[in-house]
Amino acid sequence: MSNSANNSKRPSDIFIWLTVCAAGLAFLLSAYRVDLGLLVIAAGLLTYRTHLKKIEAAAAQIEQAEEHVLELSNHIADQERIREHLTQIEKLSALGELASGVAHDFNNTLAGILGRAQLLLRTNDPEKITRGLNIIIKTAEDGAKTVKRIQDFARQRRDHHFEPVSVDQILFDVSEITRPRWKDKAEAAGIHISLDVQIRSKSKVMGDESELREVLVNMVFNAVDAMPTGGQLTLSSEDFNDSVVISIADTGCGMPPEIRSRIFDPFFTTKGKAGMGLGLAVGFGIIRRHEGTITIQSEVSQGTTFRISLPAAKAEAGSLITPTASDLTSFEEHLTSSLDEAQNDNQVRILVVDDEECVRDLLRELLESEQCAVSTAAGGREALALFESREFDAVFTDVGMPGMSGWELAGIIRGHSKKVPIAVITGWGEIVGSNEQKEAGVNWVITKPFTAERVFELVREITALREVEGTHTKPTLSEVAA
Repeated sequence: MSNSANNSKRPSDIFIWLTVCAAGLAFLLSAYRVDLGLLVIAAGLLTYRTHLKKIEAAAAQIEQAEEHVLELSNHIADQERIREHLTQIEKLSALGELASGVAHDFNNTLAGILGRAQLLLRTNDPEKITRGLNIIIKTAEDGAKTVKRIQDFARQRRDHHFEPVSVDQILFDVSEITRPRWKDKAEAAGIHISLDVQIRSKSKVMGDESELREVLVNMVFNAVDAMPTGGQLTLSSEDFNDSVVISIADTGCGMPPEIRSRIFDPFFTTKGKAGMGLGLAVGFGIIRRHEGTITIQSEVSQGTTFRISLPAAKAEAGSLITPTASDLTSFEEHLTSSLDEAQNDNQVRILVVDDEECVRDLLRELLESEQCAVSTAAGGREALALFESREFDAVFTDVGMPGMSGWELAGIIRGHSKKVPIAVITGWGEIVGSNEQKEAGVNWVITKPFTAERVFELVREITALREVEGTHTKPTLSEVAA
C-alpha cells in the first residue's frame, strides 16, 4: 500500500521540483540574481524532502489501519464461531434435559412394573394380585403418557403416507380458524390487526393437512402476540421452481439476532410462564418430516417473516404394493399352523396382523376370551394369503411392519371388500393423520398401549355390524392381486 501511495504522489512532486529548479536556473542566468536563484533551489529541495516524509508517514498509517481492520475482522469471525458453538451447546443441553427427563420417567415406570410383577409371583392372595395388577396397569398408562409427550414434541413416525393438499385451501382454513384471535379478541382489547391473504399459487403439496394447518395456526398466533398494539398480518403463497413457498409476515416487534438464532430450539420461549417453548420446535419437526424448510427474517421494530418451502406435489403419488402369485403360493404352503378354524358359525372371525409376537399373542388371547375365532399373521403378505383362504368378519393390523405397512394392507383389502371392518392398532398414537385413515378406508385407529376394554368394545361393534350384514366376507385374493 505504501509503494502505491509513493508512486501516486511522486510525479507531481517531481514536477514541482523541476519547476523550482528551472526557476532557479533562470535566476542563475541572470548576472544580477545568482544568490536569489540558489535560495529558490534550496527551498525547493527542502519542500520536496518534507513532502516525501509526509507521504511515507501517511503510507505507514494506512498499513497500520489495514492491520487493525484485519485484526478486527478476525476478532469478529472468532466471536461468530464462539456464538455458534455456544448455540450448539445450548441445543445439546436442551436435548440432554429432554433425554434425562424421559430416562427418569421410564426408569420409574419400569421399576413400578417390574417390582409389582415380581411381588405377584410370590403371592397367591387374590386381593393382593388384583391390587398389584391395577398398579401395573396405572403405571403402564403413565408410561404411555410419557411416550405421547415425546411424540407430540418430535412429531416423528415411520409411515409417510401423504396425500395432495391444496395450499390455498389451507391458508383459507388458517385465516378462519385464527379469526377469533386476530380479530374478535384483539378488537375486544382495543387492538386492530388486519389480515391480508395473498394466494399466488394454485399448486398442491404432498402432506398431512392437519399437521400443516397446525404449523400455520401456531405461527399466526405467534405473529398476533408480536403485535400487542396492532398491525398488519400477511399470509401468502407462491410457486418457486419445484416448490411452494408459504409466508407468514407481521409488522410486530421483531427479534434481535440472539433470539432469532434460538427460535426453533425446544423449550426456548420469550413468553415466560405463558409459553412452553415447543410450538415452533414441533412445527420445525413437522415441516422437516414433509421434506420442507423454514427460514426466518426478522429485525427489531420492523417485524418478522417466516417462509415455509415445501416440494410441489407430482401428478400422482404412487400406488399400493400388490402381492404376486408366487408370494401367495409360498405363504399358502405355511398356512396350516397359522389357521385357527372356527367350529361355530356364530363366532366372530378376526384376522390379527402384527410383526411383534407378544402383541399378536395378547390380541389373540383377548379376542378369544370374547369367544372370537382368531387367525394371526406376522406380516402383510402372509395376512393376504390368510385373507384368501378364510372368511373374516374383521381385520386388526399394525401400521409399521416390514415389507408392507398396515396402510397398504388395509388399502388392498378395502380395494376388494368395502364392508369388512378394519382396525389399525399402532404405536404411533394420535399423531397418525386422519388422511391415512380416510384414504385406506380404515374404521378405527387404536393407540398402543391399548386397553382390554377397548378391544372388547371393538368386538361388540364388529358383532353388531355382522348381524346387520348377515354374512361373512369371503374375498378372492386373485381379484385383489389383479
